[in-house]
Amino acid sequence: MTTTNNYHATPYDISAAGFYFHDYEDYEAKARNHRNEYGEMVEEFEIQHVAGDNYQLFSALGINQANLKIWFDDFEDMKGTDAVGAIYLAEYLNVNMTNIMDKLDEVSFYEGRSQTYAQDYLTDSGLLDEVPDSLRNYIDVDAFARDMLLAGDITEVDIMGTTYGFWDC
Repeated sequence: MTTTNNYHATPYDISAAGFYFHDYEDYEAKARNHRNEYGEMVEEFEIQHVAGDNYQLFSALGINQANLKIWFDDFEDMKGTDAVGAIYLAEYLNVNMTNIMDKLDEVSFYEGRSQTYAQDYLTDSGLLDEVPDSLRNYIDVDAFARDMLLAGDITEVDIMGTTYGFWDC
């Protein structure tokens, strides 16, 4: 598993310099013997995502020393719909990082704005088929989408530069 992600461990001890690392083993090796300018062991670090993929997921999960191993084991290489679902669960539903993997299959979402979802819903469900042709032009899809958002039936969020709609989480 080769990664292009770069991280930095910034000591809370202001008399110590930080260090860069690329994986958990690299972090452990450097943190184990890290000392401040007085020769004392440095024990606490702020973990920062410096470069690479999944910054938004890293941020949403609130990665720190205590959960860094879980990040590398389960999340660092996460891509596509799993990453989108994990970000939504962590950032918008406040699901604990240790429970996210179990809940990923429960996340339902689509890519696009609520108006697109509302139009697709009306068409795919067959509801528009029950409306006479002479009245179809009077159905306000934008108002229907707005009502779905206000009622909490769907939630529209921007994740990694794309708009997604989520429901039934």
